[in-house]
Amino acid sequence: MKKQIQLWGTRTLSVALVVIAAQLWGTPLYKQYFIPKKVAVFVPSTKVLEGAFAVSFHEMGNLEAVDTTQVVSQVTGRIIKLVPEGTVVKAGDVLVELDTTDIQREIRKAELAYQNALAEVARTKSEMDILKATNETDRKKAQAQYDFDKNELDRSKQELARQKRLADEKLVPGSAVDKAEFDVRSKELALTKSDMDNELKATELKEKEGQQQASIRKVEFAANIALSELDEAKSNANKSIIKAPAAGMVVLSSFWSGDSHRKFKEGDQASPKGAICNLPNLSSMNVTVKVGEADVPKLRIGLQTVIHLEAIPNKTFHGTLQEISSLAMESNPWEGDTPGRKNFDVVIALKEADPKTIRPGMTADVEFICDSIAKAVYVPLEAVIEQNNKTWVFVKKGKSFERKAVELGKSNDNFVIVKKGLSKGEEIALRDPTKPTDDQDTANSAEKTAEKTEKKKAIPIPGE
Repeated sequence: MKKQIQLWGTRTLSVALVVIAAQLWGTPLYKQYFIPKKVAVFVPSTKVLEGAFAVSFHEMGNLEAVDTTQVVSQVTGRIIKLVPEGTVVKAGDVLVELDTTDIQREIRKAELAYQNALAEVARTKSEMDILKATNETDRKKAQAQYDFDKNELDRSKQELARQKRLADEKLVPGSAVDKAEFDVRSKELALTKSDMDNELKATELKEKEGQQQASIRKVEFAANIALSELDEAKSNANKSIIKAPAAGMVVLSSFWSGDSHRKFKEGDQASPKGAICNLPNLSSMNVTVKVGEADVPKLRIGLQTVIHLEAIPNKTFHGTLQEISSLAMESNPWEGDTPGRKNFDVVIALKEADPKTIRPGMTADVEFICDSIAKAVYVPLEAVIEQNNKTWVFVKKGKSFERKAVELGKSNDNFVIVKKGLSKGEEIALRDPTKPTDDQDTANSAEKTAEKTEKKKAIPIPGE
């Protein structure tokens, strides 16, 4: 009897242990592998907003300086010093220094040529002085001969008169008169010859002096050319130091080097009239934007814009539409544009000036404020669902959502005005809760998505 009691006690204990094990391990395993799981579907939601509303659209553009000064090299030379790109400089600051070894060689060569030219000028002028002195002596000799021949003629004429008087008095024969007359004619011929010789000599001397004067002008011209070359060489030495003609930020120019396109650096060769860098003036900036032809009718000169720069995400800038191109240009797919789209070039003047942070070439998100409404009820665009040519939103009722028809008004890139159907503060779904999703958000990520949506605001109206 005692053995039976022990046997039944052991069996009872075993059954109890089996039951306990089934409860501890069996039930969880069964639930894990055999009972279908219930997946909680999270529907992000937000509240209906009310307040100032701006009708706008976005386009991406680039910052550009209104005024840009190009810096070019006037001479050829190797760059031995170059201001780093991005440096903000003032007018007169040194930007580039070129190697002057070749230029100094040219200066020494030009200096020697100029000194030789000056020596040649001095020698030619000395020869001119000697020639003038010699010619003056020859002129005096010719004049003296002329004066002598004239005196001889006068004396012969007096002798002829005396012989004629004596012949009339029968004191000398007629042959004496004839001889005196012959002597007068001889002296007249000698005087005529002397006079002609004087004229010929004067012409000859004048021609020699003219030729010598031409030689002087020639060597003086050569000296002036040598001086000009010397001055140019010295000027080139000064031009080897390139200074900033205006204030701005250094943007180095690019050039082809071998098979690549790169910017200038120290050691590169500068060429005459070749641009080395640009100096955009950072105190006045524009934003250039390409606007599609569908949005251009919304624009007008003076339209206000809100601008966000990718490089400065936490700051808002403002601009005024300044220029709209007259013709549309077809977009270039090679530049990442939509093929076939036609764009108008739009220029916006940036109101704020911040040279320390704003740089040309920065990417700008431009929001064109086409219209503003002082008070409106609005919701995020993703909350509106179109079905059967009607617009609906899902309003939260208790733990579920109820579909509700709405009438929409104007919109921007993020929100749309609800004319009828909703009131401020109602909670609405940000997607269709009746449709399952292939990839459900986890609770944390869903809550973060809802939090971001809740923080969205209507586009601020400039001035408010």
